Parts: sequence; structure tokens; C-alpha cells
Amino acid sequence: MKKIFLLVLVPLFSFAENFKSWKANFTFSHHQFGNFNMERNFIVQSEDSISSSFVLRPLIIFKYSQDSSLEISDGDVRSSLTEVSNNVPGVDPNYFKVTFDNNLTRSKELNLNIERDEKILDQLGSDLQMRLNAKNGIKNFKLFVIDNDEGNIVERTYETQGNENIKTDFGTFECIKISATSLNGGKIVYFISPELDFMIIKSFVELKNGDINSLVLKKMPKFLAE
Repeated sequence: MKKIFLLVLVPLFSFAENFKSWKANFTFSHHQFGNFNMERNFIVQSEDSISSSFVLRPLIIFKYSQDSSLEISDGDVRSSLTEVSNNVPGVDPNYFKVTFDNNLTRSKELNLNIERDEKILDQLGSDLQMRLNAKNGIKNFKLFVIDNDEGNIVERTYETQGNENIKTDFGTFECIKISATSLNGGKIVYFISPELDFMIIKSFVELKNGDINSLVLKKMPKFLAE
């Protein structure tokens, strides 16, 4: 099931670029294996610190998850730490941990020890930077992202493609549509809802063979009290 995924109780604050904390359930639809539930948590921990995570269980015995520590300030998102685990058969690597320290990105599992001027983000960090850019009206940009499937660093080009109404089981939401492309990967399309705190409520990836995998918000997210 490779390429199937191209998305704590702590004191809660609303400082980090004024985003809210939330918990949400999504339906992940795989072109071959059907639909599965994904749980996502987005927790504002302090003035500039955010914890973002997801858990997807394709079957009871399998688990795909990511936990990321992020920093946000003055319109800029930085990854501090991320851990990705995936015991689905055929996936390699099935675990990796990456630390980000200024311009230095390290991972024993991925054999990474890179120092570069351009910032590198994990997948959840890139999602947050995209949300923040949409909130700030930044329409076109590029990000370097560690791809969860193979652990490669991918340069993605993001382009805003206007607005589109997205119908869900709990209402219709006007969304900002953003597409992301890379040299060797499929196109990813995101739909960001300003009404729901610029949350990504729908996304899908077009694989090179034409198949499509999607992720859709299942029900109204639970925004957590401050």
C-alpha cells in the first residue's frame, strides 16, 4: 500500500499565529483498498509552538502515523522534530525520525545530514505553512518537504487556483484551492476553508498512473477550548 498517504492533553492557547487547536476525523479513500478513518490533532501549545499529528489504521493490525513539533513566527513555519511510523506491508522505510536545527536536517534512519540555506519541512509542517500562506494571501510559493513515502526531500511548487465550493456531509464550504506539483511526484490538490480556521478539509493526490487517493473531513472538527 505504498503511496497511500500523500496529512495529549496540554494547556491550550491561541497565540500561534492565531490558529485554533482542534481534533478531527477524516475519511481516507485509497484507489485500490477502499476507505479508512484518519484521526488528526492540531494543538497550539504556546505562543510559537504547535504539535500536529495523525493516525491512520488501514486494518486493525496496521498503523500509519506521524507526530511533529512545529514552530511558527512572523508568517514562517519551522519543523523541529518529526517521527513517522508505518507498518503497512511493502512500505520502506517503516520508521524514521528527523530533527531540524536551524539549517541542519538530520535523520539516522534516512541517512540524512544536510546543511542548506533553504528550510526543509516535514509533511505536517508544509501543511501548516500552506494554511498560513493562504491566511496571509500568499498565492504562489515553493517548499522543500520530506516525503513520507520514501523519505526523500522534494521541492514542491504551490499555486493558488481560485475558490471552489466543497460539499460535505455537514455543509458546503467555500474553499481556497491550491495545487502542489513536484518533478517526480503526482499532483496534490488542497481545499482550505477560511470558515474552519483555514483547515484543509479536502485533498487528493493524482498518481502518475492516473489513480487518485483522497482525504476528506468526515464531520465538523472539534475546536478545543482555550
